[in-house]
This record gives sequence, structure tokens and C-alpha cells, in this order.
Amino acid sequence: MIRRHFDGIVAWTQTRQTNGFIEAINGLFQAAKRKALGFARFETMRTVRFLIAGKLDFSSINPHAS
Repeated sequence: MIRRHFDGIVAWTQTRQTNGFIEAINGLFQAAKRKALGFARFETMRTVRFLIAGKLDFSSINPHAS
């Protein structure tokens, strides 16, 4: 098993970086897919991703926003 993952082990020892950031981005994409269910256009999916990732606060414009 070590031989199979040797390149990844060496890369980690040099950089100390994990794939946690990519997994977080993937989680945002999965959440966007769930929220945009039924919308097939890429532009709609991209907009939902930006809204989720941006964590915008709409309470100053809309008092009913949560």
C-alpha cells in the first residue's frame, strides 16, 4: 500500500497540505446541487454556488431573510 501511495506521501511531507480545501469546495457544490434541484442551466447552478459560498447577509435589505 505504501508503494502505491508513495508519490502522495512524499508530496505531503514536502508541503504538509491535505485535500481538505478541495473537499470543502466539493461540499459547496453538492449543497448547490441540492438547492438548485430542477434547474438544469449551468448559469443557475453557478449563481446558487456563489450565493452559498458567499454567505451573503440580506437582512439589511430584507428583514424577513434568515
